[in-house]
Amino acid sequence: MLSTPGRILRFMKELVFPGPELTHLQMQQEAAADHWRRRTARLAIVEEQLKKQNPPAAEISKHRRWEYLIALSKENTNEWDWDAQYADIEDTGDREALYLAIFQSVTKELRVRRERFHREALERAKRVDKTIPPVEKREFLAKEIAIAAAHGHIGDQHYAEITKRVLPGNQSGETMTARDKMYKILVEENFIPFVEKFRSVVAARDDNSLVEQTRFYWQPKKELIAKLDRLLQLCRLERKFQDEEKAEWIYELYMSPKFYTEMERRPGAALEYIYWVQGPECVPKGYKSPDELIWEMTKESDRETEKKLTELQEEFRKSMVKPGAKPVKTADV
Repeated sequence: MLSTPGRILRFMKELVFPGPELTHLQMQQEAAADHWRRRTARLAIVEEQLKKQNPPAAEISKHRRWEYLIALSKENTNEWDWDAQYADIEDTGDREALYLAIFQSVTKELRVRRERFHREALERAKRVDKTIPPVEKREFLAKEIAIAAAHGHIGDQHYAEITKRVLPGNQSGETMTARDKMYKILVEENFIPFVEKFRSVVAARDDNSLVEQTRFYWQPKKELIAKLDRLLQLCRLERKFQDEEKAEWIYELYMSPKFYTEMERRPGAALEYIYWVQGPECVPKGYKSPDELIWEMTKESDRETEKKLTELQEEFRKSMVKPGAKPVKTADV
């Protein structure tokens, strides 16, 4: 990985002595090559840190995960901003605390989004018809909290695809009828089965596998399953809770379509994500990403096109030679 002065020097060199303009394909391939170069340099930094720390063998994977996220954070943030946010924690020598602080920062936007949905649910429950019985009010609040939890654990596009059936025509989405339909479609029909499926995937996973041990955030499946069970209880309306209670936001559940092939929404999406983020060692041997397959097909297509063009040029040259005349050499196009 280039230092900041090194990057500036390279930028100045490219500014004064620009290289040849790259095609779109070449730009994609160069970006991929740069990704692997930076990853290799990052891993070297991580291994150097592990040598200095010399953790017990049983804790190496945990420490490697910490150091990888720390190195990635330093790479993607300028030195001044990084120091302002994390230098005090780093100075304590507590690498786990530093790692968790970075993770909290990285996921802040998603957690704030989740909190917003929960606040909106509480406000909606306050506006519910005052004439309905307390029991129904309580059920309405429980359903709103479940809807907020479901929305916070899936992407906005996915949410829109699921809920587009809820509001036909100009029907208001704030009526009790509409909210009840929202709970049924979003939570009962989609989210609960989604969480149940993820729970079964987590229960069957090998916590000691390379792919699990190379994630930059991870927790043992026993802890994760306990959180998923609490979330399911809340979504099924199976337990009493305080008005302000909300389900914990579970990063692994939100990311599950990218973390696990069984959970992916687009065939191949999880394997592609694991390949680019965690590395070739975490996918089946010989795996090629869709991008790389397209690049190969494009190259092959370009070769065939060039070959065909050469043949056509040769035929054209021959057609231009009159009988008995000496062939004229033409310039290649």
